[in-house]
Amino acid sequence: MFKENRALKRIYENAPPGLQSLALSCIGLKIRLQRYGKLFRKHTRNLLTNQYNTAAQWERMQYEKLCAIIKYARKEVPYYSFLNDISFKGASVHDVLDRIPILEKKTLRDKYSRLKAKGLKKMKVIELKTSGTTGMPLKTLHDINSHSLYWAAIHRMWIWAGCSYGDRRLSFTGNKIVPLDRKNTSYGRVDKSNNRMFMSSYHLGPETVDRYLEEIIWFKPVFIDGYPSSARYCAARALDRGMDLGIRACFPTAEMLLQHDREIIEKGFGTKVFNQYGSAESAALITECPAGRMHINPEIGIVEVLNEKGKRAAPGEAGIITVTALNNRAMPLIRYSTGDLAEGSPVYRKCECSREMPYVEKVIGRQDESVLTSDGRRIPMLSYNVIKWTDGIIESQIIQNSINDFELKIVPHREKYNPSQADKAVEKLKEYVGPDINVRIEVLDKIPRSSRSKFRAVISRV
Repeated sequence: MFKENRALKRIYENAPPGLQSLALSCIGLKIRLQRYGKLFRKHTRNLLTNQYNTAAQWERMQYEKLCAIIKYARKEVPYYSFLNDISFKGASVHDVLDRIPILEKKTLRDKYSRLKAKGLKKMKVIELKTSGTTGMPLKTLHDINSHSLYWAAIHRMWIWAGCSYGDRRLSFTGNKIVPLDRKNTSYGRVDKSNNRMFMSSYHLGPETVDRYLEEIIWFKPVFIDGYPSSARYCAARALDRGMDLGIRACFPTAEMLLQHDREIIEKGFGTKVFNQYGSAESAALITECPAGRMHINPEIGIVEVLNEKGKRAAPGEAGIITVTALNNRAMPLIRYSTGDLAEGSPVYRKCECSREMPYVEKVIGRQDESVLTSDGRRIPMLSYNVIKWTDGIIESQIIQNSINDFELKIVPHREKYNPSQADKAVEKLKEYVGPDINVRIEVLDKIPRSSRSKFRAVISRV
């Protein structure tokens, strides 16, 4: 939470749990004002009203919003000046998109300043950072309206599951809310501003899991979100102990949800899992309905699933998720290739849940693995916390060959990189996994890809 300010980080780490919770509540208040204010409530009402639109209404709405964002982008965003040479009159959504080139992650990074809107200074803007599924540090800008709308769409999924913002919420987080060297302590910190308890994913292991369950019972969450690997670990222990926690719903985020994980979470927590797919770029959102369909939220963005030839994927065919944000005026992303995978192109067909929101057959993306520590902990989404705060590393890959032997492959930025960046990454890696690990650094021109031009940011061979 305080990674960018070392003084505040030291104060936080040395504070007792109660003061750490107070600090998180202060941060939570800022988030509540940005994310869950009047706009959020307004957007939630509209989203609940619109959710039973017909397929024809969705397609018409997306066409109109797509034309509007293109008109705005070619006038206000320097990068999109080439759109002035393209005619969109009388075209359908797919006809329009087919005329626009794919926006790659590398372009987003290299042309960052040209992708910002000219009137940025007049907007209320939020900057979000991510290392993504490829270990490639990225940041994007979002106006308050689009940011709030995105979270209102997530809220709509919570409501589908019988939950709501303000209900007690437990989040398994990748943020190091509890210092790594703390033992025999509480592993949750409460953000009272959002009625939310964060639980450390970094301390979870055989010796601590029962303490986690005690804290979950004490907090009595209505629903859970966060890393599915952490939720599964706790649920498996609850199952072993024959506990009945009666949690209403679980919303996994940030990692690939495996079917085996889903089954354990549902049995162990006595809950129902609702999967979701989104990203820090907030260009599109896919959420699971009570009938088990992965619905695209049409108000947020357009989703394409493109095969290796750049064509829309056939049923059962895997392709890259490519998204177009329909609301963000601070930094519009049009035909942005996420690098994540899904099966089949979106289908406009009435679902068993009675909604005609388009859906995809299956989301495959987010293949990051967790690493195993010598004391039995599982560390998920490690690349996010190791590489996120380095400026001179373009791409990275962490490979665990044995419990204490790691490789850190990096692609340096020609101008910004210096060896201290790699040292900082190693320091972070040891901070999260343990001080005794061995890390071999390999500097490359490019991280090797798979046949699908994709690689995992974290690979564990343990």
